[in-house]
Amino acid sequence: MEKRGDKKVNISLILSGGTGSRMGGNLPKQYQSLEDREIIAYTIDALKSSLLISKVVVVAAGEYVKELADRYDVDTTIGGDSRNASLRNGLEYIAANFPMCEKIFINEAARPFVTTKVVDEYLDLLDQYDAVITTQPITDSLGKEGEAVTDRSQYYLIQAPEAFQFNILYEHFRAESPITATSQQLPSQSRVYRNFEFRNNLKITYPEDLMLAEQLMRCLQ
Repeated sequence: MEKRGDKKVNISLILSGGTGSRMGGNLPKQYQSLEDREIIAYTIDALKSSLLISKVVVVAAGEYVKELADRYDVDTTIGGDSRNASLRNGLEYIAANFPMCEKIFINEAARPFVTTKVVDEYLDLLDQYDAVITTQPITDSLGKEGEAVTDRSQYYLIQAPEAFQFNILYEHFRAESPITATSQQLPSQSRVYRNFEFRNNLKITYPEDLMLAEQLMRCLQ
């Protein structure tokens, strides 16, 4: 495919290669219906509505690649056998087809509550930082084997969406790494902004999550 563009652009990447085994059924969770729309459609719409995003790329299992491209007018590429492998495939696709990519915004297809406002905020923050990640405080009590008391204030959860200076991520991210938090593969001196304000970031994992998502979506409308 011919390389596109000669000016700096921002590209979004949706990770949609999962099989959704914990969800049950034959259809991966990201293609199941939420309020009469595919779950993945919510992320696609939020990204396409951003004036800062030049192109949406979806990393998906092979049997869904053409269907997604045709249905949503997005670029697609085949995922790998793990999240890290799928992300690396997406990075390689962007490097080959959008060599002037400056910033990348990444979300998981099973997280339908991302908004265009969140997309734009993360990309704007990259003017000052190398990475922007979604973080959640731990509100339950926390234990650790071998510790009588664990201070939960020292810990937080890391989630998608996330955004990066593309060249830094492309250089340092390795598919074979056992590290699952993308930002933790960056050099230790990297400037990482942790966003604790995106609270309604439900990920559809189990069947009951669909019911929760429906109720949350109605509350947020």
